[in-house]
Order: sequence, then structure tokens, then C-alpha cells
Amino acid sequence: MNETSSIGKQNVAEGILKNAVDSISLGIEDYQLGIGDCESSDPRRLVSCTRNLFAGIILLFKHKLAKLSPPGSDEVLIKQRILPIRNSEGGIEWQGQGKNTVDVQRIRERFDNLNVLVEWKRIEAINKYRNNIEHYYSSEPHDSIRSLITDCFVVIRDFVREHLKMYPLDLFGTDIWNVLTEVAEVYEKEKQECVKHIKSIGCEHDTLEAALTEYRCGECKSGLIDVTSQETDIFDTKFKCLSCGKIWDFVSIVDQAVPEYFSIQNYLSVKDGGYPATIPCPICDTETYVLEEDKCLVCGEVVNWECERCGQSIPPEEMDGGGLCSYCNHIMSKDD
Repeated sequence: MNETSSIGKQNVAEGILKNAVDSISLGIEDYQLGIGDCESSDPRRLVSCTRNLFAGIILLFKHKLAKLSPPGSDEVLIKQRILPIRNSEGGIEWQGQGKNTVDVQRIRERFDNLNVLVEWKRIEAINKYRNNIEHYYSSEPHDSIRSLITDCFVVIRDFVREHLKMYPLDLFGTDIWNVLTEVAEVYEKEKQECVKHIKSIGCEHDTLEAALTEYRCGECKSGLIDVTSQETDIFDTKFKCLSCGKIWDFVSIVDQAVPEYFSIQNYLSVKDGGYPATIPCPICDTETYVLEEDKCLVCGEVVNWECERCGQSIPPEEMDGGGLCSYCNHIMSKDD
């Protein structure tokens, strides 16, 4: 390895890491100023808090990609534009071009290919919350940000330990790391109470129970979803977000929770040209028919996958409850 290239690569990677630490530290300071106990607290700081925390996490990811980039490649793995060049031996190498760096989607693709494991569900939740609060910060409940900070805490802790081989306390310092830890601990205590209540309603399917306990409010992205009225009939049970107060009935929350629970699997399946994990139930029309279990988690019905006219198997994308494949549907409509 060329010594100059090695030093240049190290300087770029360390510079990105410093920016990541600075951004996350500023985010926590904004949090304290935004919802602190002091009279001068300013809720508008929450916008800056979410922006800085998310940016800091993305910079941690880019630091990892910079470290993994081959020397002399102009940090190819963090560049949006990558071009092939011939090396001195006549072979082909890939080199980064320009100043534009990768976005979240490309980071995800490169991490997947490099087997750098990250909880993308949490990243998506953080990003959705950030987008929401930047546009509607005045209507956001202050305590819902604890969910965001808890997600940030888990992502940062795991990534720094597992992929950067560092101690988060050493990287961020006592003051910043203690705030992250304390917020996460308070949130997790409340979350466990919510999970206990959801488990007590007696879901028939483990998948459904898992989807409900992991569901995040569509309004404020908080994971503090509790049971407000537990009835003998589970369909009469009500649920409430403890952060923003939104209320759901059983069918409404399941219709949202199940697709979200399978969102990563659906993404990967569609990306690879396969079938999604869930489809709309042709019986009750909720997005809760799980193909792997071959059952709807709301109405419990099992569909007949055999076309009633030709006997051929009906693909999931053609299942509409009519009992016919698309070809037979077409033929029957012409007959009409």
C-alpha cells in the first residue's frame, strides 16, 4: 500500500467520523434545549435535533464505507459516481468521481453487498420522524422524540461496537452518551409495559403479536402503543399511542402493523423479483394475508389458490377473491 494513499484515506475517514460525532453531539444538545426543564426551552430545537442525529448516523455509515474503500480509489464506496479505470498493470479498478456522496438507499445497497448488518427498520423510523417533524414540528408531541432518540441510541451503540470496534462512551464522551442512555432506558421501561399489555389480549398468531408489539404510530412514529380497552372479543379491543393520543380499533391497527412488520422482507422480495410477504386478503380486504403462513391474520381465512375454471395455480398478484386466474377472468369477461 502506498503510504501517501494510506494517510489520505485515513484522514478522509477520520474527518467523516469527527463530523459524525459532532453532529450527534449537537443533536443531543438541541434535544436538551428543546424539551428541557428550563424556562428558555425552545421546541423548534427538536427540528435541529432530529436533523443532526440522522445526519450523524449517516456519517457513521459513510465513515465505515470510507474505511472499506481500497487505497487510491478516492473513497470509491462513498461516492455516488463510480467509474472503471485501468491501473498500471493493465487491469480494471473502480474509482470514485466527483464530490457527491451516496444517499441512504445506496448506503443500504452497499452494506447489504458487504454484509454490514444494520437495523434498517430503525433507520427508516428515524428518517420518517425527521421528515415529519421538519414539516409539522409545531404539532409534534414532545415526548414522542424519546422514541427517535432510543432508535438512535440502539443504532449508534450497535454500529460503533460491531462495525467500528470502538466504545461509544469513549467516542462521544460521558455527557452526551449518558443523555442517550438515560432517554433510552426511560423509553424502554414504558415500552415493556405496552408489550406486556399487548401480549395479554391473546393474539392467536405469534406473527400478529410480534407485529403489534413492534408497530410504530403512523402519526408520530412512536413505538409506545398501548391497549386502552381489553374486551372479551379481541375485535373490540382499542389501542392508543401514548405519545400523540391516536386511537385505533383492532382491525385498523392490524391492517397497518402487519405490512410494516414485513416491510423489509417485502422490499427484499420485490427487489429480487420474488413475491411479497403479504398481500391484500381477498376475503376481508386488509393487507394482512401472510403468504408464508397462507392465512389472513385478521379474518383467519385461507384462500383457494386453484383456479375454479382451469385448475391452474393462481399467482398471489392475481388473487382478488374471484377464484379465477387472470387469463380465465379475461375469457369470462369477454363472454359477458
